[in-house]
Parts: sequence; structure tokens; C-alpha cells
Amino acid sequence: MSAVSGYLIAALLKLASVTPASYQQPAFLHNHATAVVSLYQTLSQYSDSKTAASEVIQQVNNLVASGLELKLADMVVISMAMQSAINHQPEQVEQIYLSIKSRYKHSRTLRNYFFSCTLSGRQKLRSTIKALRYSLSMSGEFEKELSFIGHTSDDEELMSLTNARYGEISYESVYQAFLYRALTSKPLKHPNTVALLLRNLALAHNQIGSKHIERRLIVLIRELETENVIPHLTNGPSVYSYLTP
Repeated sequence: MSAVSGYLIAALLKLASVTPASYQQPAFLHNHATAVVSLYQTLSQYSDSKTAASEVIQQVNNLVASGLELKLADMVVISMAMQSAINHQPEQVEQIYLSIKSRYKHSRTLRNYFFSCTLSGRQKLRSTIKALRYSLSMSGEFEKELSFIGHTSDDEELMSLTNARYGEISYESVYQAFLYRALTSKPLKHPNTVALLLRNLALAHNQIGSKHIERRLIVLIRELETENVIPHLTNGPSVYSYLTP
């Protein structure tokens, strides 16, 4: 087993909580390619066996070979497929990972979308922040500020917004307000993408032990859904349940 395979096993196993449990075409795949929806359906009926893993790998390979320009939602499903098959087909999963990584080596946006779905922990966090930046067409300053934000800032407007919306000034509330302002300052070009990236961001914080930030992000997702800034992707109480319809 190569070093990449070993790392992927460790990373993908951390995504176990987002495996689909039963099939119902989820909102985040609305108007997506039939092959992606079919792969999701296969995953929803997945049995943990080498035969099932081989079927999933074949579907992913066919999907990638089709030349379809992958969107973030497609990558979410592919990462779930990789997670499902990693124990039985580690070498094939590695090849898929390397193939997609190479395919988008010249597209920083799509590359970071893919990393946001497949990596874990701090690498997932960094890739997701980059992906948000590119999705929002923000400057590098957005990425820098979000990565190093604190409960004190020279940004008086941000401090005022934080206090007005959340009634306190803390690291967590400033983080939430910073994202709220960034996402509501103008209409989003890709609201579905942002909705998925916010979930990846929350999951990344969960993985590094930042549970307070994860909870703030969950509240932010619900705020933005209520205000019709991003679409509702879940039917259940969990923001992650878009993967368990």
C-alpha cells in the first residue's frame, strides 16, 4: 500500500457520518447528471463487501472517464464512493484520487472543491476556506482574515455587526458574523455550492475539535436558509442530513 493510500484511508474514514442511509434523490443533486444520481442511489443501497466496492469503483471510473465537468455536488458523491470502497479497494481509490487531482491541477477552484470533499482535519479546513474564497470571487485577504480571525479587530463595522446580531463579542461570534457579512453583501452566484462548502467547513471544524465553531456554522447555515441566501438542502434536524435523506 502506498503512502497516498494509507493517508486516504485515514482521511476518508473520518467521513463515515455522511454516508447515505436510504435512497431519495437529495436536493443538492437537483438537475445533476444521471450518472451522479445513479451513483448516489448505489451508495444508498451499499453493502460493505468487495463486490459492492468494485461496482462503486466501476461507476466512479465511468463517470470520470465520461469527461463530465464535475461540480462540487458531484465531488461530494464521489468522495462518499471513495469512502465506501476504501477498505476493499484502496489502490483503485488512490487512482481515482490521483486522476481527479491531476485533472484539475490547473484549476485552483475545482482542485480545492475536490480537496474540501476528500481531505480531513486541518487540510480540509484550509482547502474549504480557499474554495469559499474562489466561489465568492474574493481576494486573498478573505482567506487570510478567516484563517486568523480573532475576537478583537480594527474592523469596527464587523464588531458592530457581531454585537448587534449575536449580543456578544467572542472569537466564535466574530467568525460567524464575518461569514454572514461576506455571504450577504451581494447576491451569491453559486448558492448551492456555498451551502455545501459551509457544511464542509463545519465538518472540518468538528474534525479538529473546534466544536464551538462547528455549532456557530450550523446556526449560520440555518440563518442563511431562513433568509433565502442559500437553499435548504436538508429535511432533518441535522445540516449534514442532506447525505442521509
